[in-house]
Amino acid sequence: MKPHGTLGFEIRELSILIGRFIEKEELGTDLAKLKGPQAWALGFLSENLDREIYQKDLEKELSIRKPTASRLVDRMEKNGFITTVVSAKDKRFKRIIITEKALENMKKVEKFVTNLEDRLTQNIPEEELRSFIDTIGKLKKNIQS
Repeated sequence: MKPHGTLGFEIRELSILIGRFIEKEELGTDLAKLKGPQAWALGFLSENLDREIYQKDLEKELSIRKPTASRLVDRMEKNGFITTVVSAKDKRFKRIIITEKALENMKKVEKFVTNLEDRLTQNIPEEELRSFIDTIGKLKKNIQS
């Protein structure tokens, strides 16, 4: 079996190329710590300032398992991007709160993500992109079943 041309291989290769693009871009001292899931998690947190967010919400949003989410939360807290406080509703859970430091840097993150998206989607018609996103959604649904 030749791996090139198979769906799984092509998705993996694209993921690697995106990772390399992210690594070579200069984000500044604080933002350089925002590799992969940390940036996505902060984006999710900044879009949901009006609700209480817990680790289980990050697990669901980022499609990650509990141990991965736990390490992610620990790393983000260590880097000063979030704080955690015991929930007033349920003492077993810790609420995740984005810090001012993270909020101040979100414009840089958003600019970076926009640049990445522009780079990824250049020369691809809007209709093809919509179809691709729909197809990716179906692929994810198939693999989760």
